[in-house]
Amino acid sequence: MLSTVFGDLNLCFAYALGTPQREVTETESSGWLGEKGSFIVTRRHINLIATAVACAGIGFGTLSVAAQPTQTSMKFNPAKAPAHASASQQKSSGKASDAMPADMVVDAAEYPWSAVGRLNTGGRGYCTGILVDESHVLTDAHCLFYRTEGRWWQPGELHFVAGYQRDTNVTHSKIQSYELAPGYRANGGASLSSIINNWALVKLEKPLGRQAGWLGLKTLDKRLVRRLQNGQGAFIQAGYRRDASHAITVGFDCAADGFFDAESRIGNRCQLKPGRADLPFLVYMDGKFNVVANRVLASLAEQPPRTGSLANPRFRAKMGKGESQAPKSGAASPVPMTTISNLLESLGYAEDAGQVQQDEAREAAIRSFESSKGLPVTGEASVPLLGEIIEASE
Repeated sequence: MLSTVFGDLNLCFAYALGTPQREVTETESSGWLGEKGSFIVTRRHINLIATAVACAGIGFGTLSVAAQPTQTSMKFNPAKAPAHASASQQKSSGKASDAMPADMVVDAAEYPWSAVGRLNTGGRGYCTGILVDESHVLTDAHCLFYRTEGRWWQPGELHFVAGYQRDTNVTHSKIQSYELAPGYRANGGASLSSIINNWALVKLEKPLGRQAGWLGLKTLDKRLVRRLQNGQGAFIQAGYRRDASHAITVGFDCAADGFFDAESRIGNRCQLKPGRADLPFLVYMDGKFNVVANRVLASLAEQPPRTGSLANPRFRAKMGKGESQAPKSGAASPVPMTTISNLLESLGYAEDAGQVQQDEAREAAIRSFESSKGLPVTGEASVPLLGEIIEASE
């Protein structure tokens, strides 16, 4: 039985606007798909959320294989992401650009993206899930409810595929059990309780984190937001978009926007693009990528739209894996070579566009970036280097 204890970690969630829906996509080669859905949030609900304090203690119920789940008790200019020049334009101008692409498809076999996967449900849809230790996945609670039949998916009907990308994956596992956040009701609509508690922990049969790595859970508190606003970290989205369901998309055009009041609700600004509203939020800081949120709430009353996160405090899994961990063995690469190369080429640091995937060209591009940012010049690719590239370009 998976048990949990509570600490001071705020797990910050935001929620998408839209109608309840279920995406049915083409059959994957593995034969596993899952469910997608979202809630209708009216201006009335937005006003309710904007005035309510979303702070509550958290408890879990345990789901056995044979039973139904139980529940116990920055400052940022969001006008538009800057258009980035092509690599050839940047080269002809004699200097690199800090204009990060708004989003891009990444190599799912590279960490940290290898810790992201698809939780597939009974061949009917999917949700993004993120490994948060060797054997546990964080996902949306609504993904575990089979709305067509009005019941919860049983663990035997679920499958998690880490680092899934088209016809390949890093590793996969069946599900042993799952636990829902208290207060979540499958038919709760856009009630405040259901919105802020739309998350669950899924227990895997196999410890996939050893081969895929995992991401820690980061407290999105005032100190962290202040550091993000001061350029000491990066705030991004990553996961499987509804309109690009067979590859991981990373959104770079996000930033923390401060707190609505006290430390109970955190705002952020991201471009609201079709299919990206469901993607989880990650934060890069101090050399590591961590999970901080997993859905988006957009206020249509504001122009440009503001997205807001509701902090759900004092959550910590007993597993004790509070820090991120790159894979130590298996198919996943512990270093995001392809992602780094693509970003450096996009930003104009590659002397010979199109050759940056080669070792010598990549090393030269890395050295150029490090030198331009006043970093120690090593020419070596690493997870911290990826974070530095994203951070420097936000």
